[in-house]
Amino acid sequence: MAAGKITLACDGVVGDILCRAVREYARAAYPAGGSDCAQVARYTLLELARQIEAGIGSELSTLEISKRPRAMIRAAVQYYFDRADAQCETGSRHRRALFDELLREKPVTRERLETAAVADRAARPS
Repeated sequence: MAAGKITLACDGVVGDILCRAVREYARAAYPAGGSDCAQVARYTLLELARQIEAGIGSELSTLEISKRPRAMIRAAVQYYFDRADAQCETGSRHRRALFDELLREKPVTRERLETAAVADRAARPS
């Protein structure tokens, strides 16, 4: 791994969720027409989503990205699952933990995501 870089290791299903989370967060947190700094953050996140989309295939793939947007990616994942939890009235603790692992350079696949989703549904309050 190059200095200042992290390696994402995931498959297309996980990569698609990550891209969706980053795009939704970029548009919500940094709406068009905001300050110059906000527009740079928005552009950075949208470009990152494009980079992930282009670099992650349907099977387990790796992609090296800058460490700099890691905090924004974490915020994007939180935002994504907060919204999903509110719509479905479920929890997502296990799935959130997987995306945290992804940002700590541990591979995350569709199978692991499905297992986490089952655990989240089982933990759902009655």
